[in-house]
Amino acid sequence: MDSRILPSDLPNSKLNDYTYEQGFDEHLLLNSEFADCYTCPICYGIPRNPVIIKLCGHFFCECCLKKQFLPVDYVPDDPDVIQCAVCKGYFQQSHLIAFEDFYTAMKKAYHLVRLRCPNGCPFIGDPQEMDRHQSFQCDLREVRCPSIGCEVTMPFHQLRDEHVAVCPKLMIYCESCLLPVKREQLKEHNCKERMAAAIKGIS
Repeated sequence: MDSRILPSDLPNSKLNDYTYEQGFDEHLLLNSEFADCYTCPICYGIPRNPVIIKLCGHFFCECCLKKQFLPVDYVPDDPDVIQCAVCKGYFQQSHLIAFEDFYTAMKKAYHLVRLRCPNGCPFIGDPQEMDRHQSFQCDLREVRCPSIGCEVTMPFHQLRDEHVAVCPKLMIYCESCLLPVKREQLKEHNCKERMAAAIKGIS
């Protein structure tokens, strides 16, 4: 792997962490008139993946609401229920409406929301565009080196432009035998032994 074939969509190293998955901070919002309409009452951010409780109509981040699941004894067939942070009513998971099932007008309004990139790059987009950008596209996102055994985490542009050229765990190809070898093992690499081992492994 080198900078020319480094996957451009390496995921943000914080992906799937709750503090990352919750809503975007309101200071990133460019059209503040949407703040009251599309703010999660749990994290007070603009949801990346919004959901609505259909029985009360309150709007949340999916990840925030799912952290509110509580076990109760009086729902034997579905022990997970959700307590609405606004009205305090209890609702089952089946009462959630995912974004793809929102009314068309609600989807269109949500896509009018404009956010700045949390990493500080010039990108501007709606919450779902920003989620993709921050997770897989922003040059300033923190990513982990994909080389097996390498624990380095740094901004993607730095990984691409600097680290790949020196990563000791990077698999490169020997110019003599064309077999892959870790950069840190290249000096001790024995072409004849590796070729023999490769042939033996095939037979």
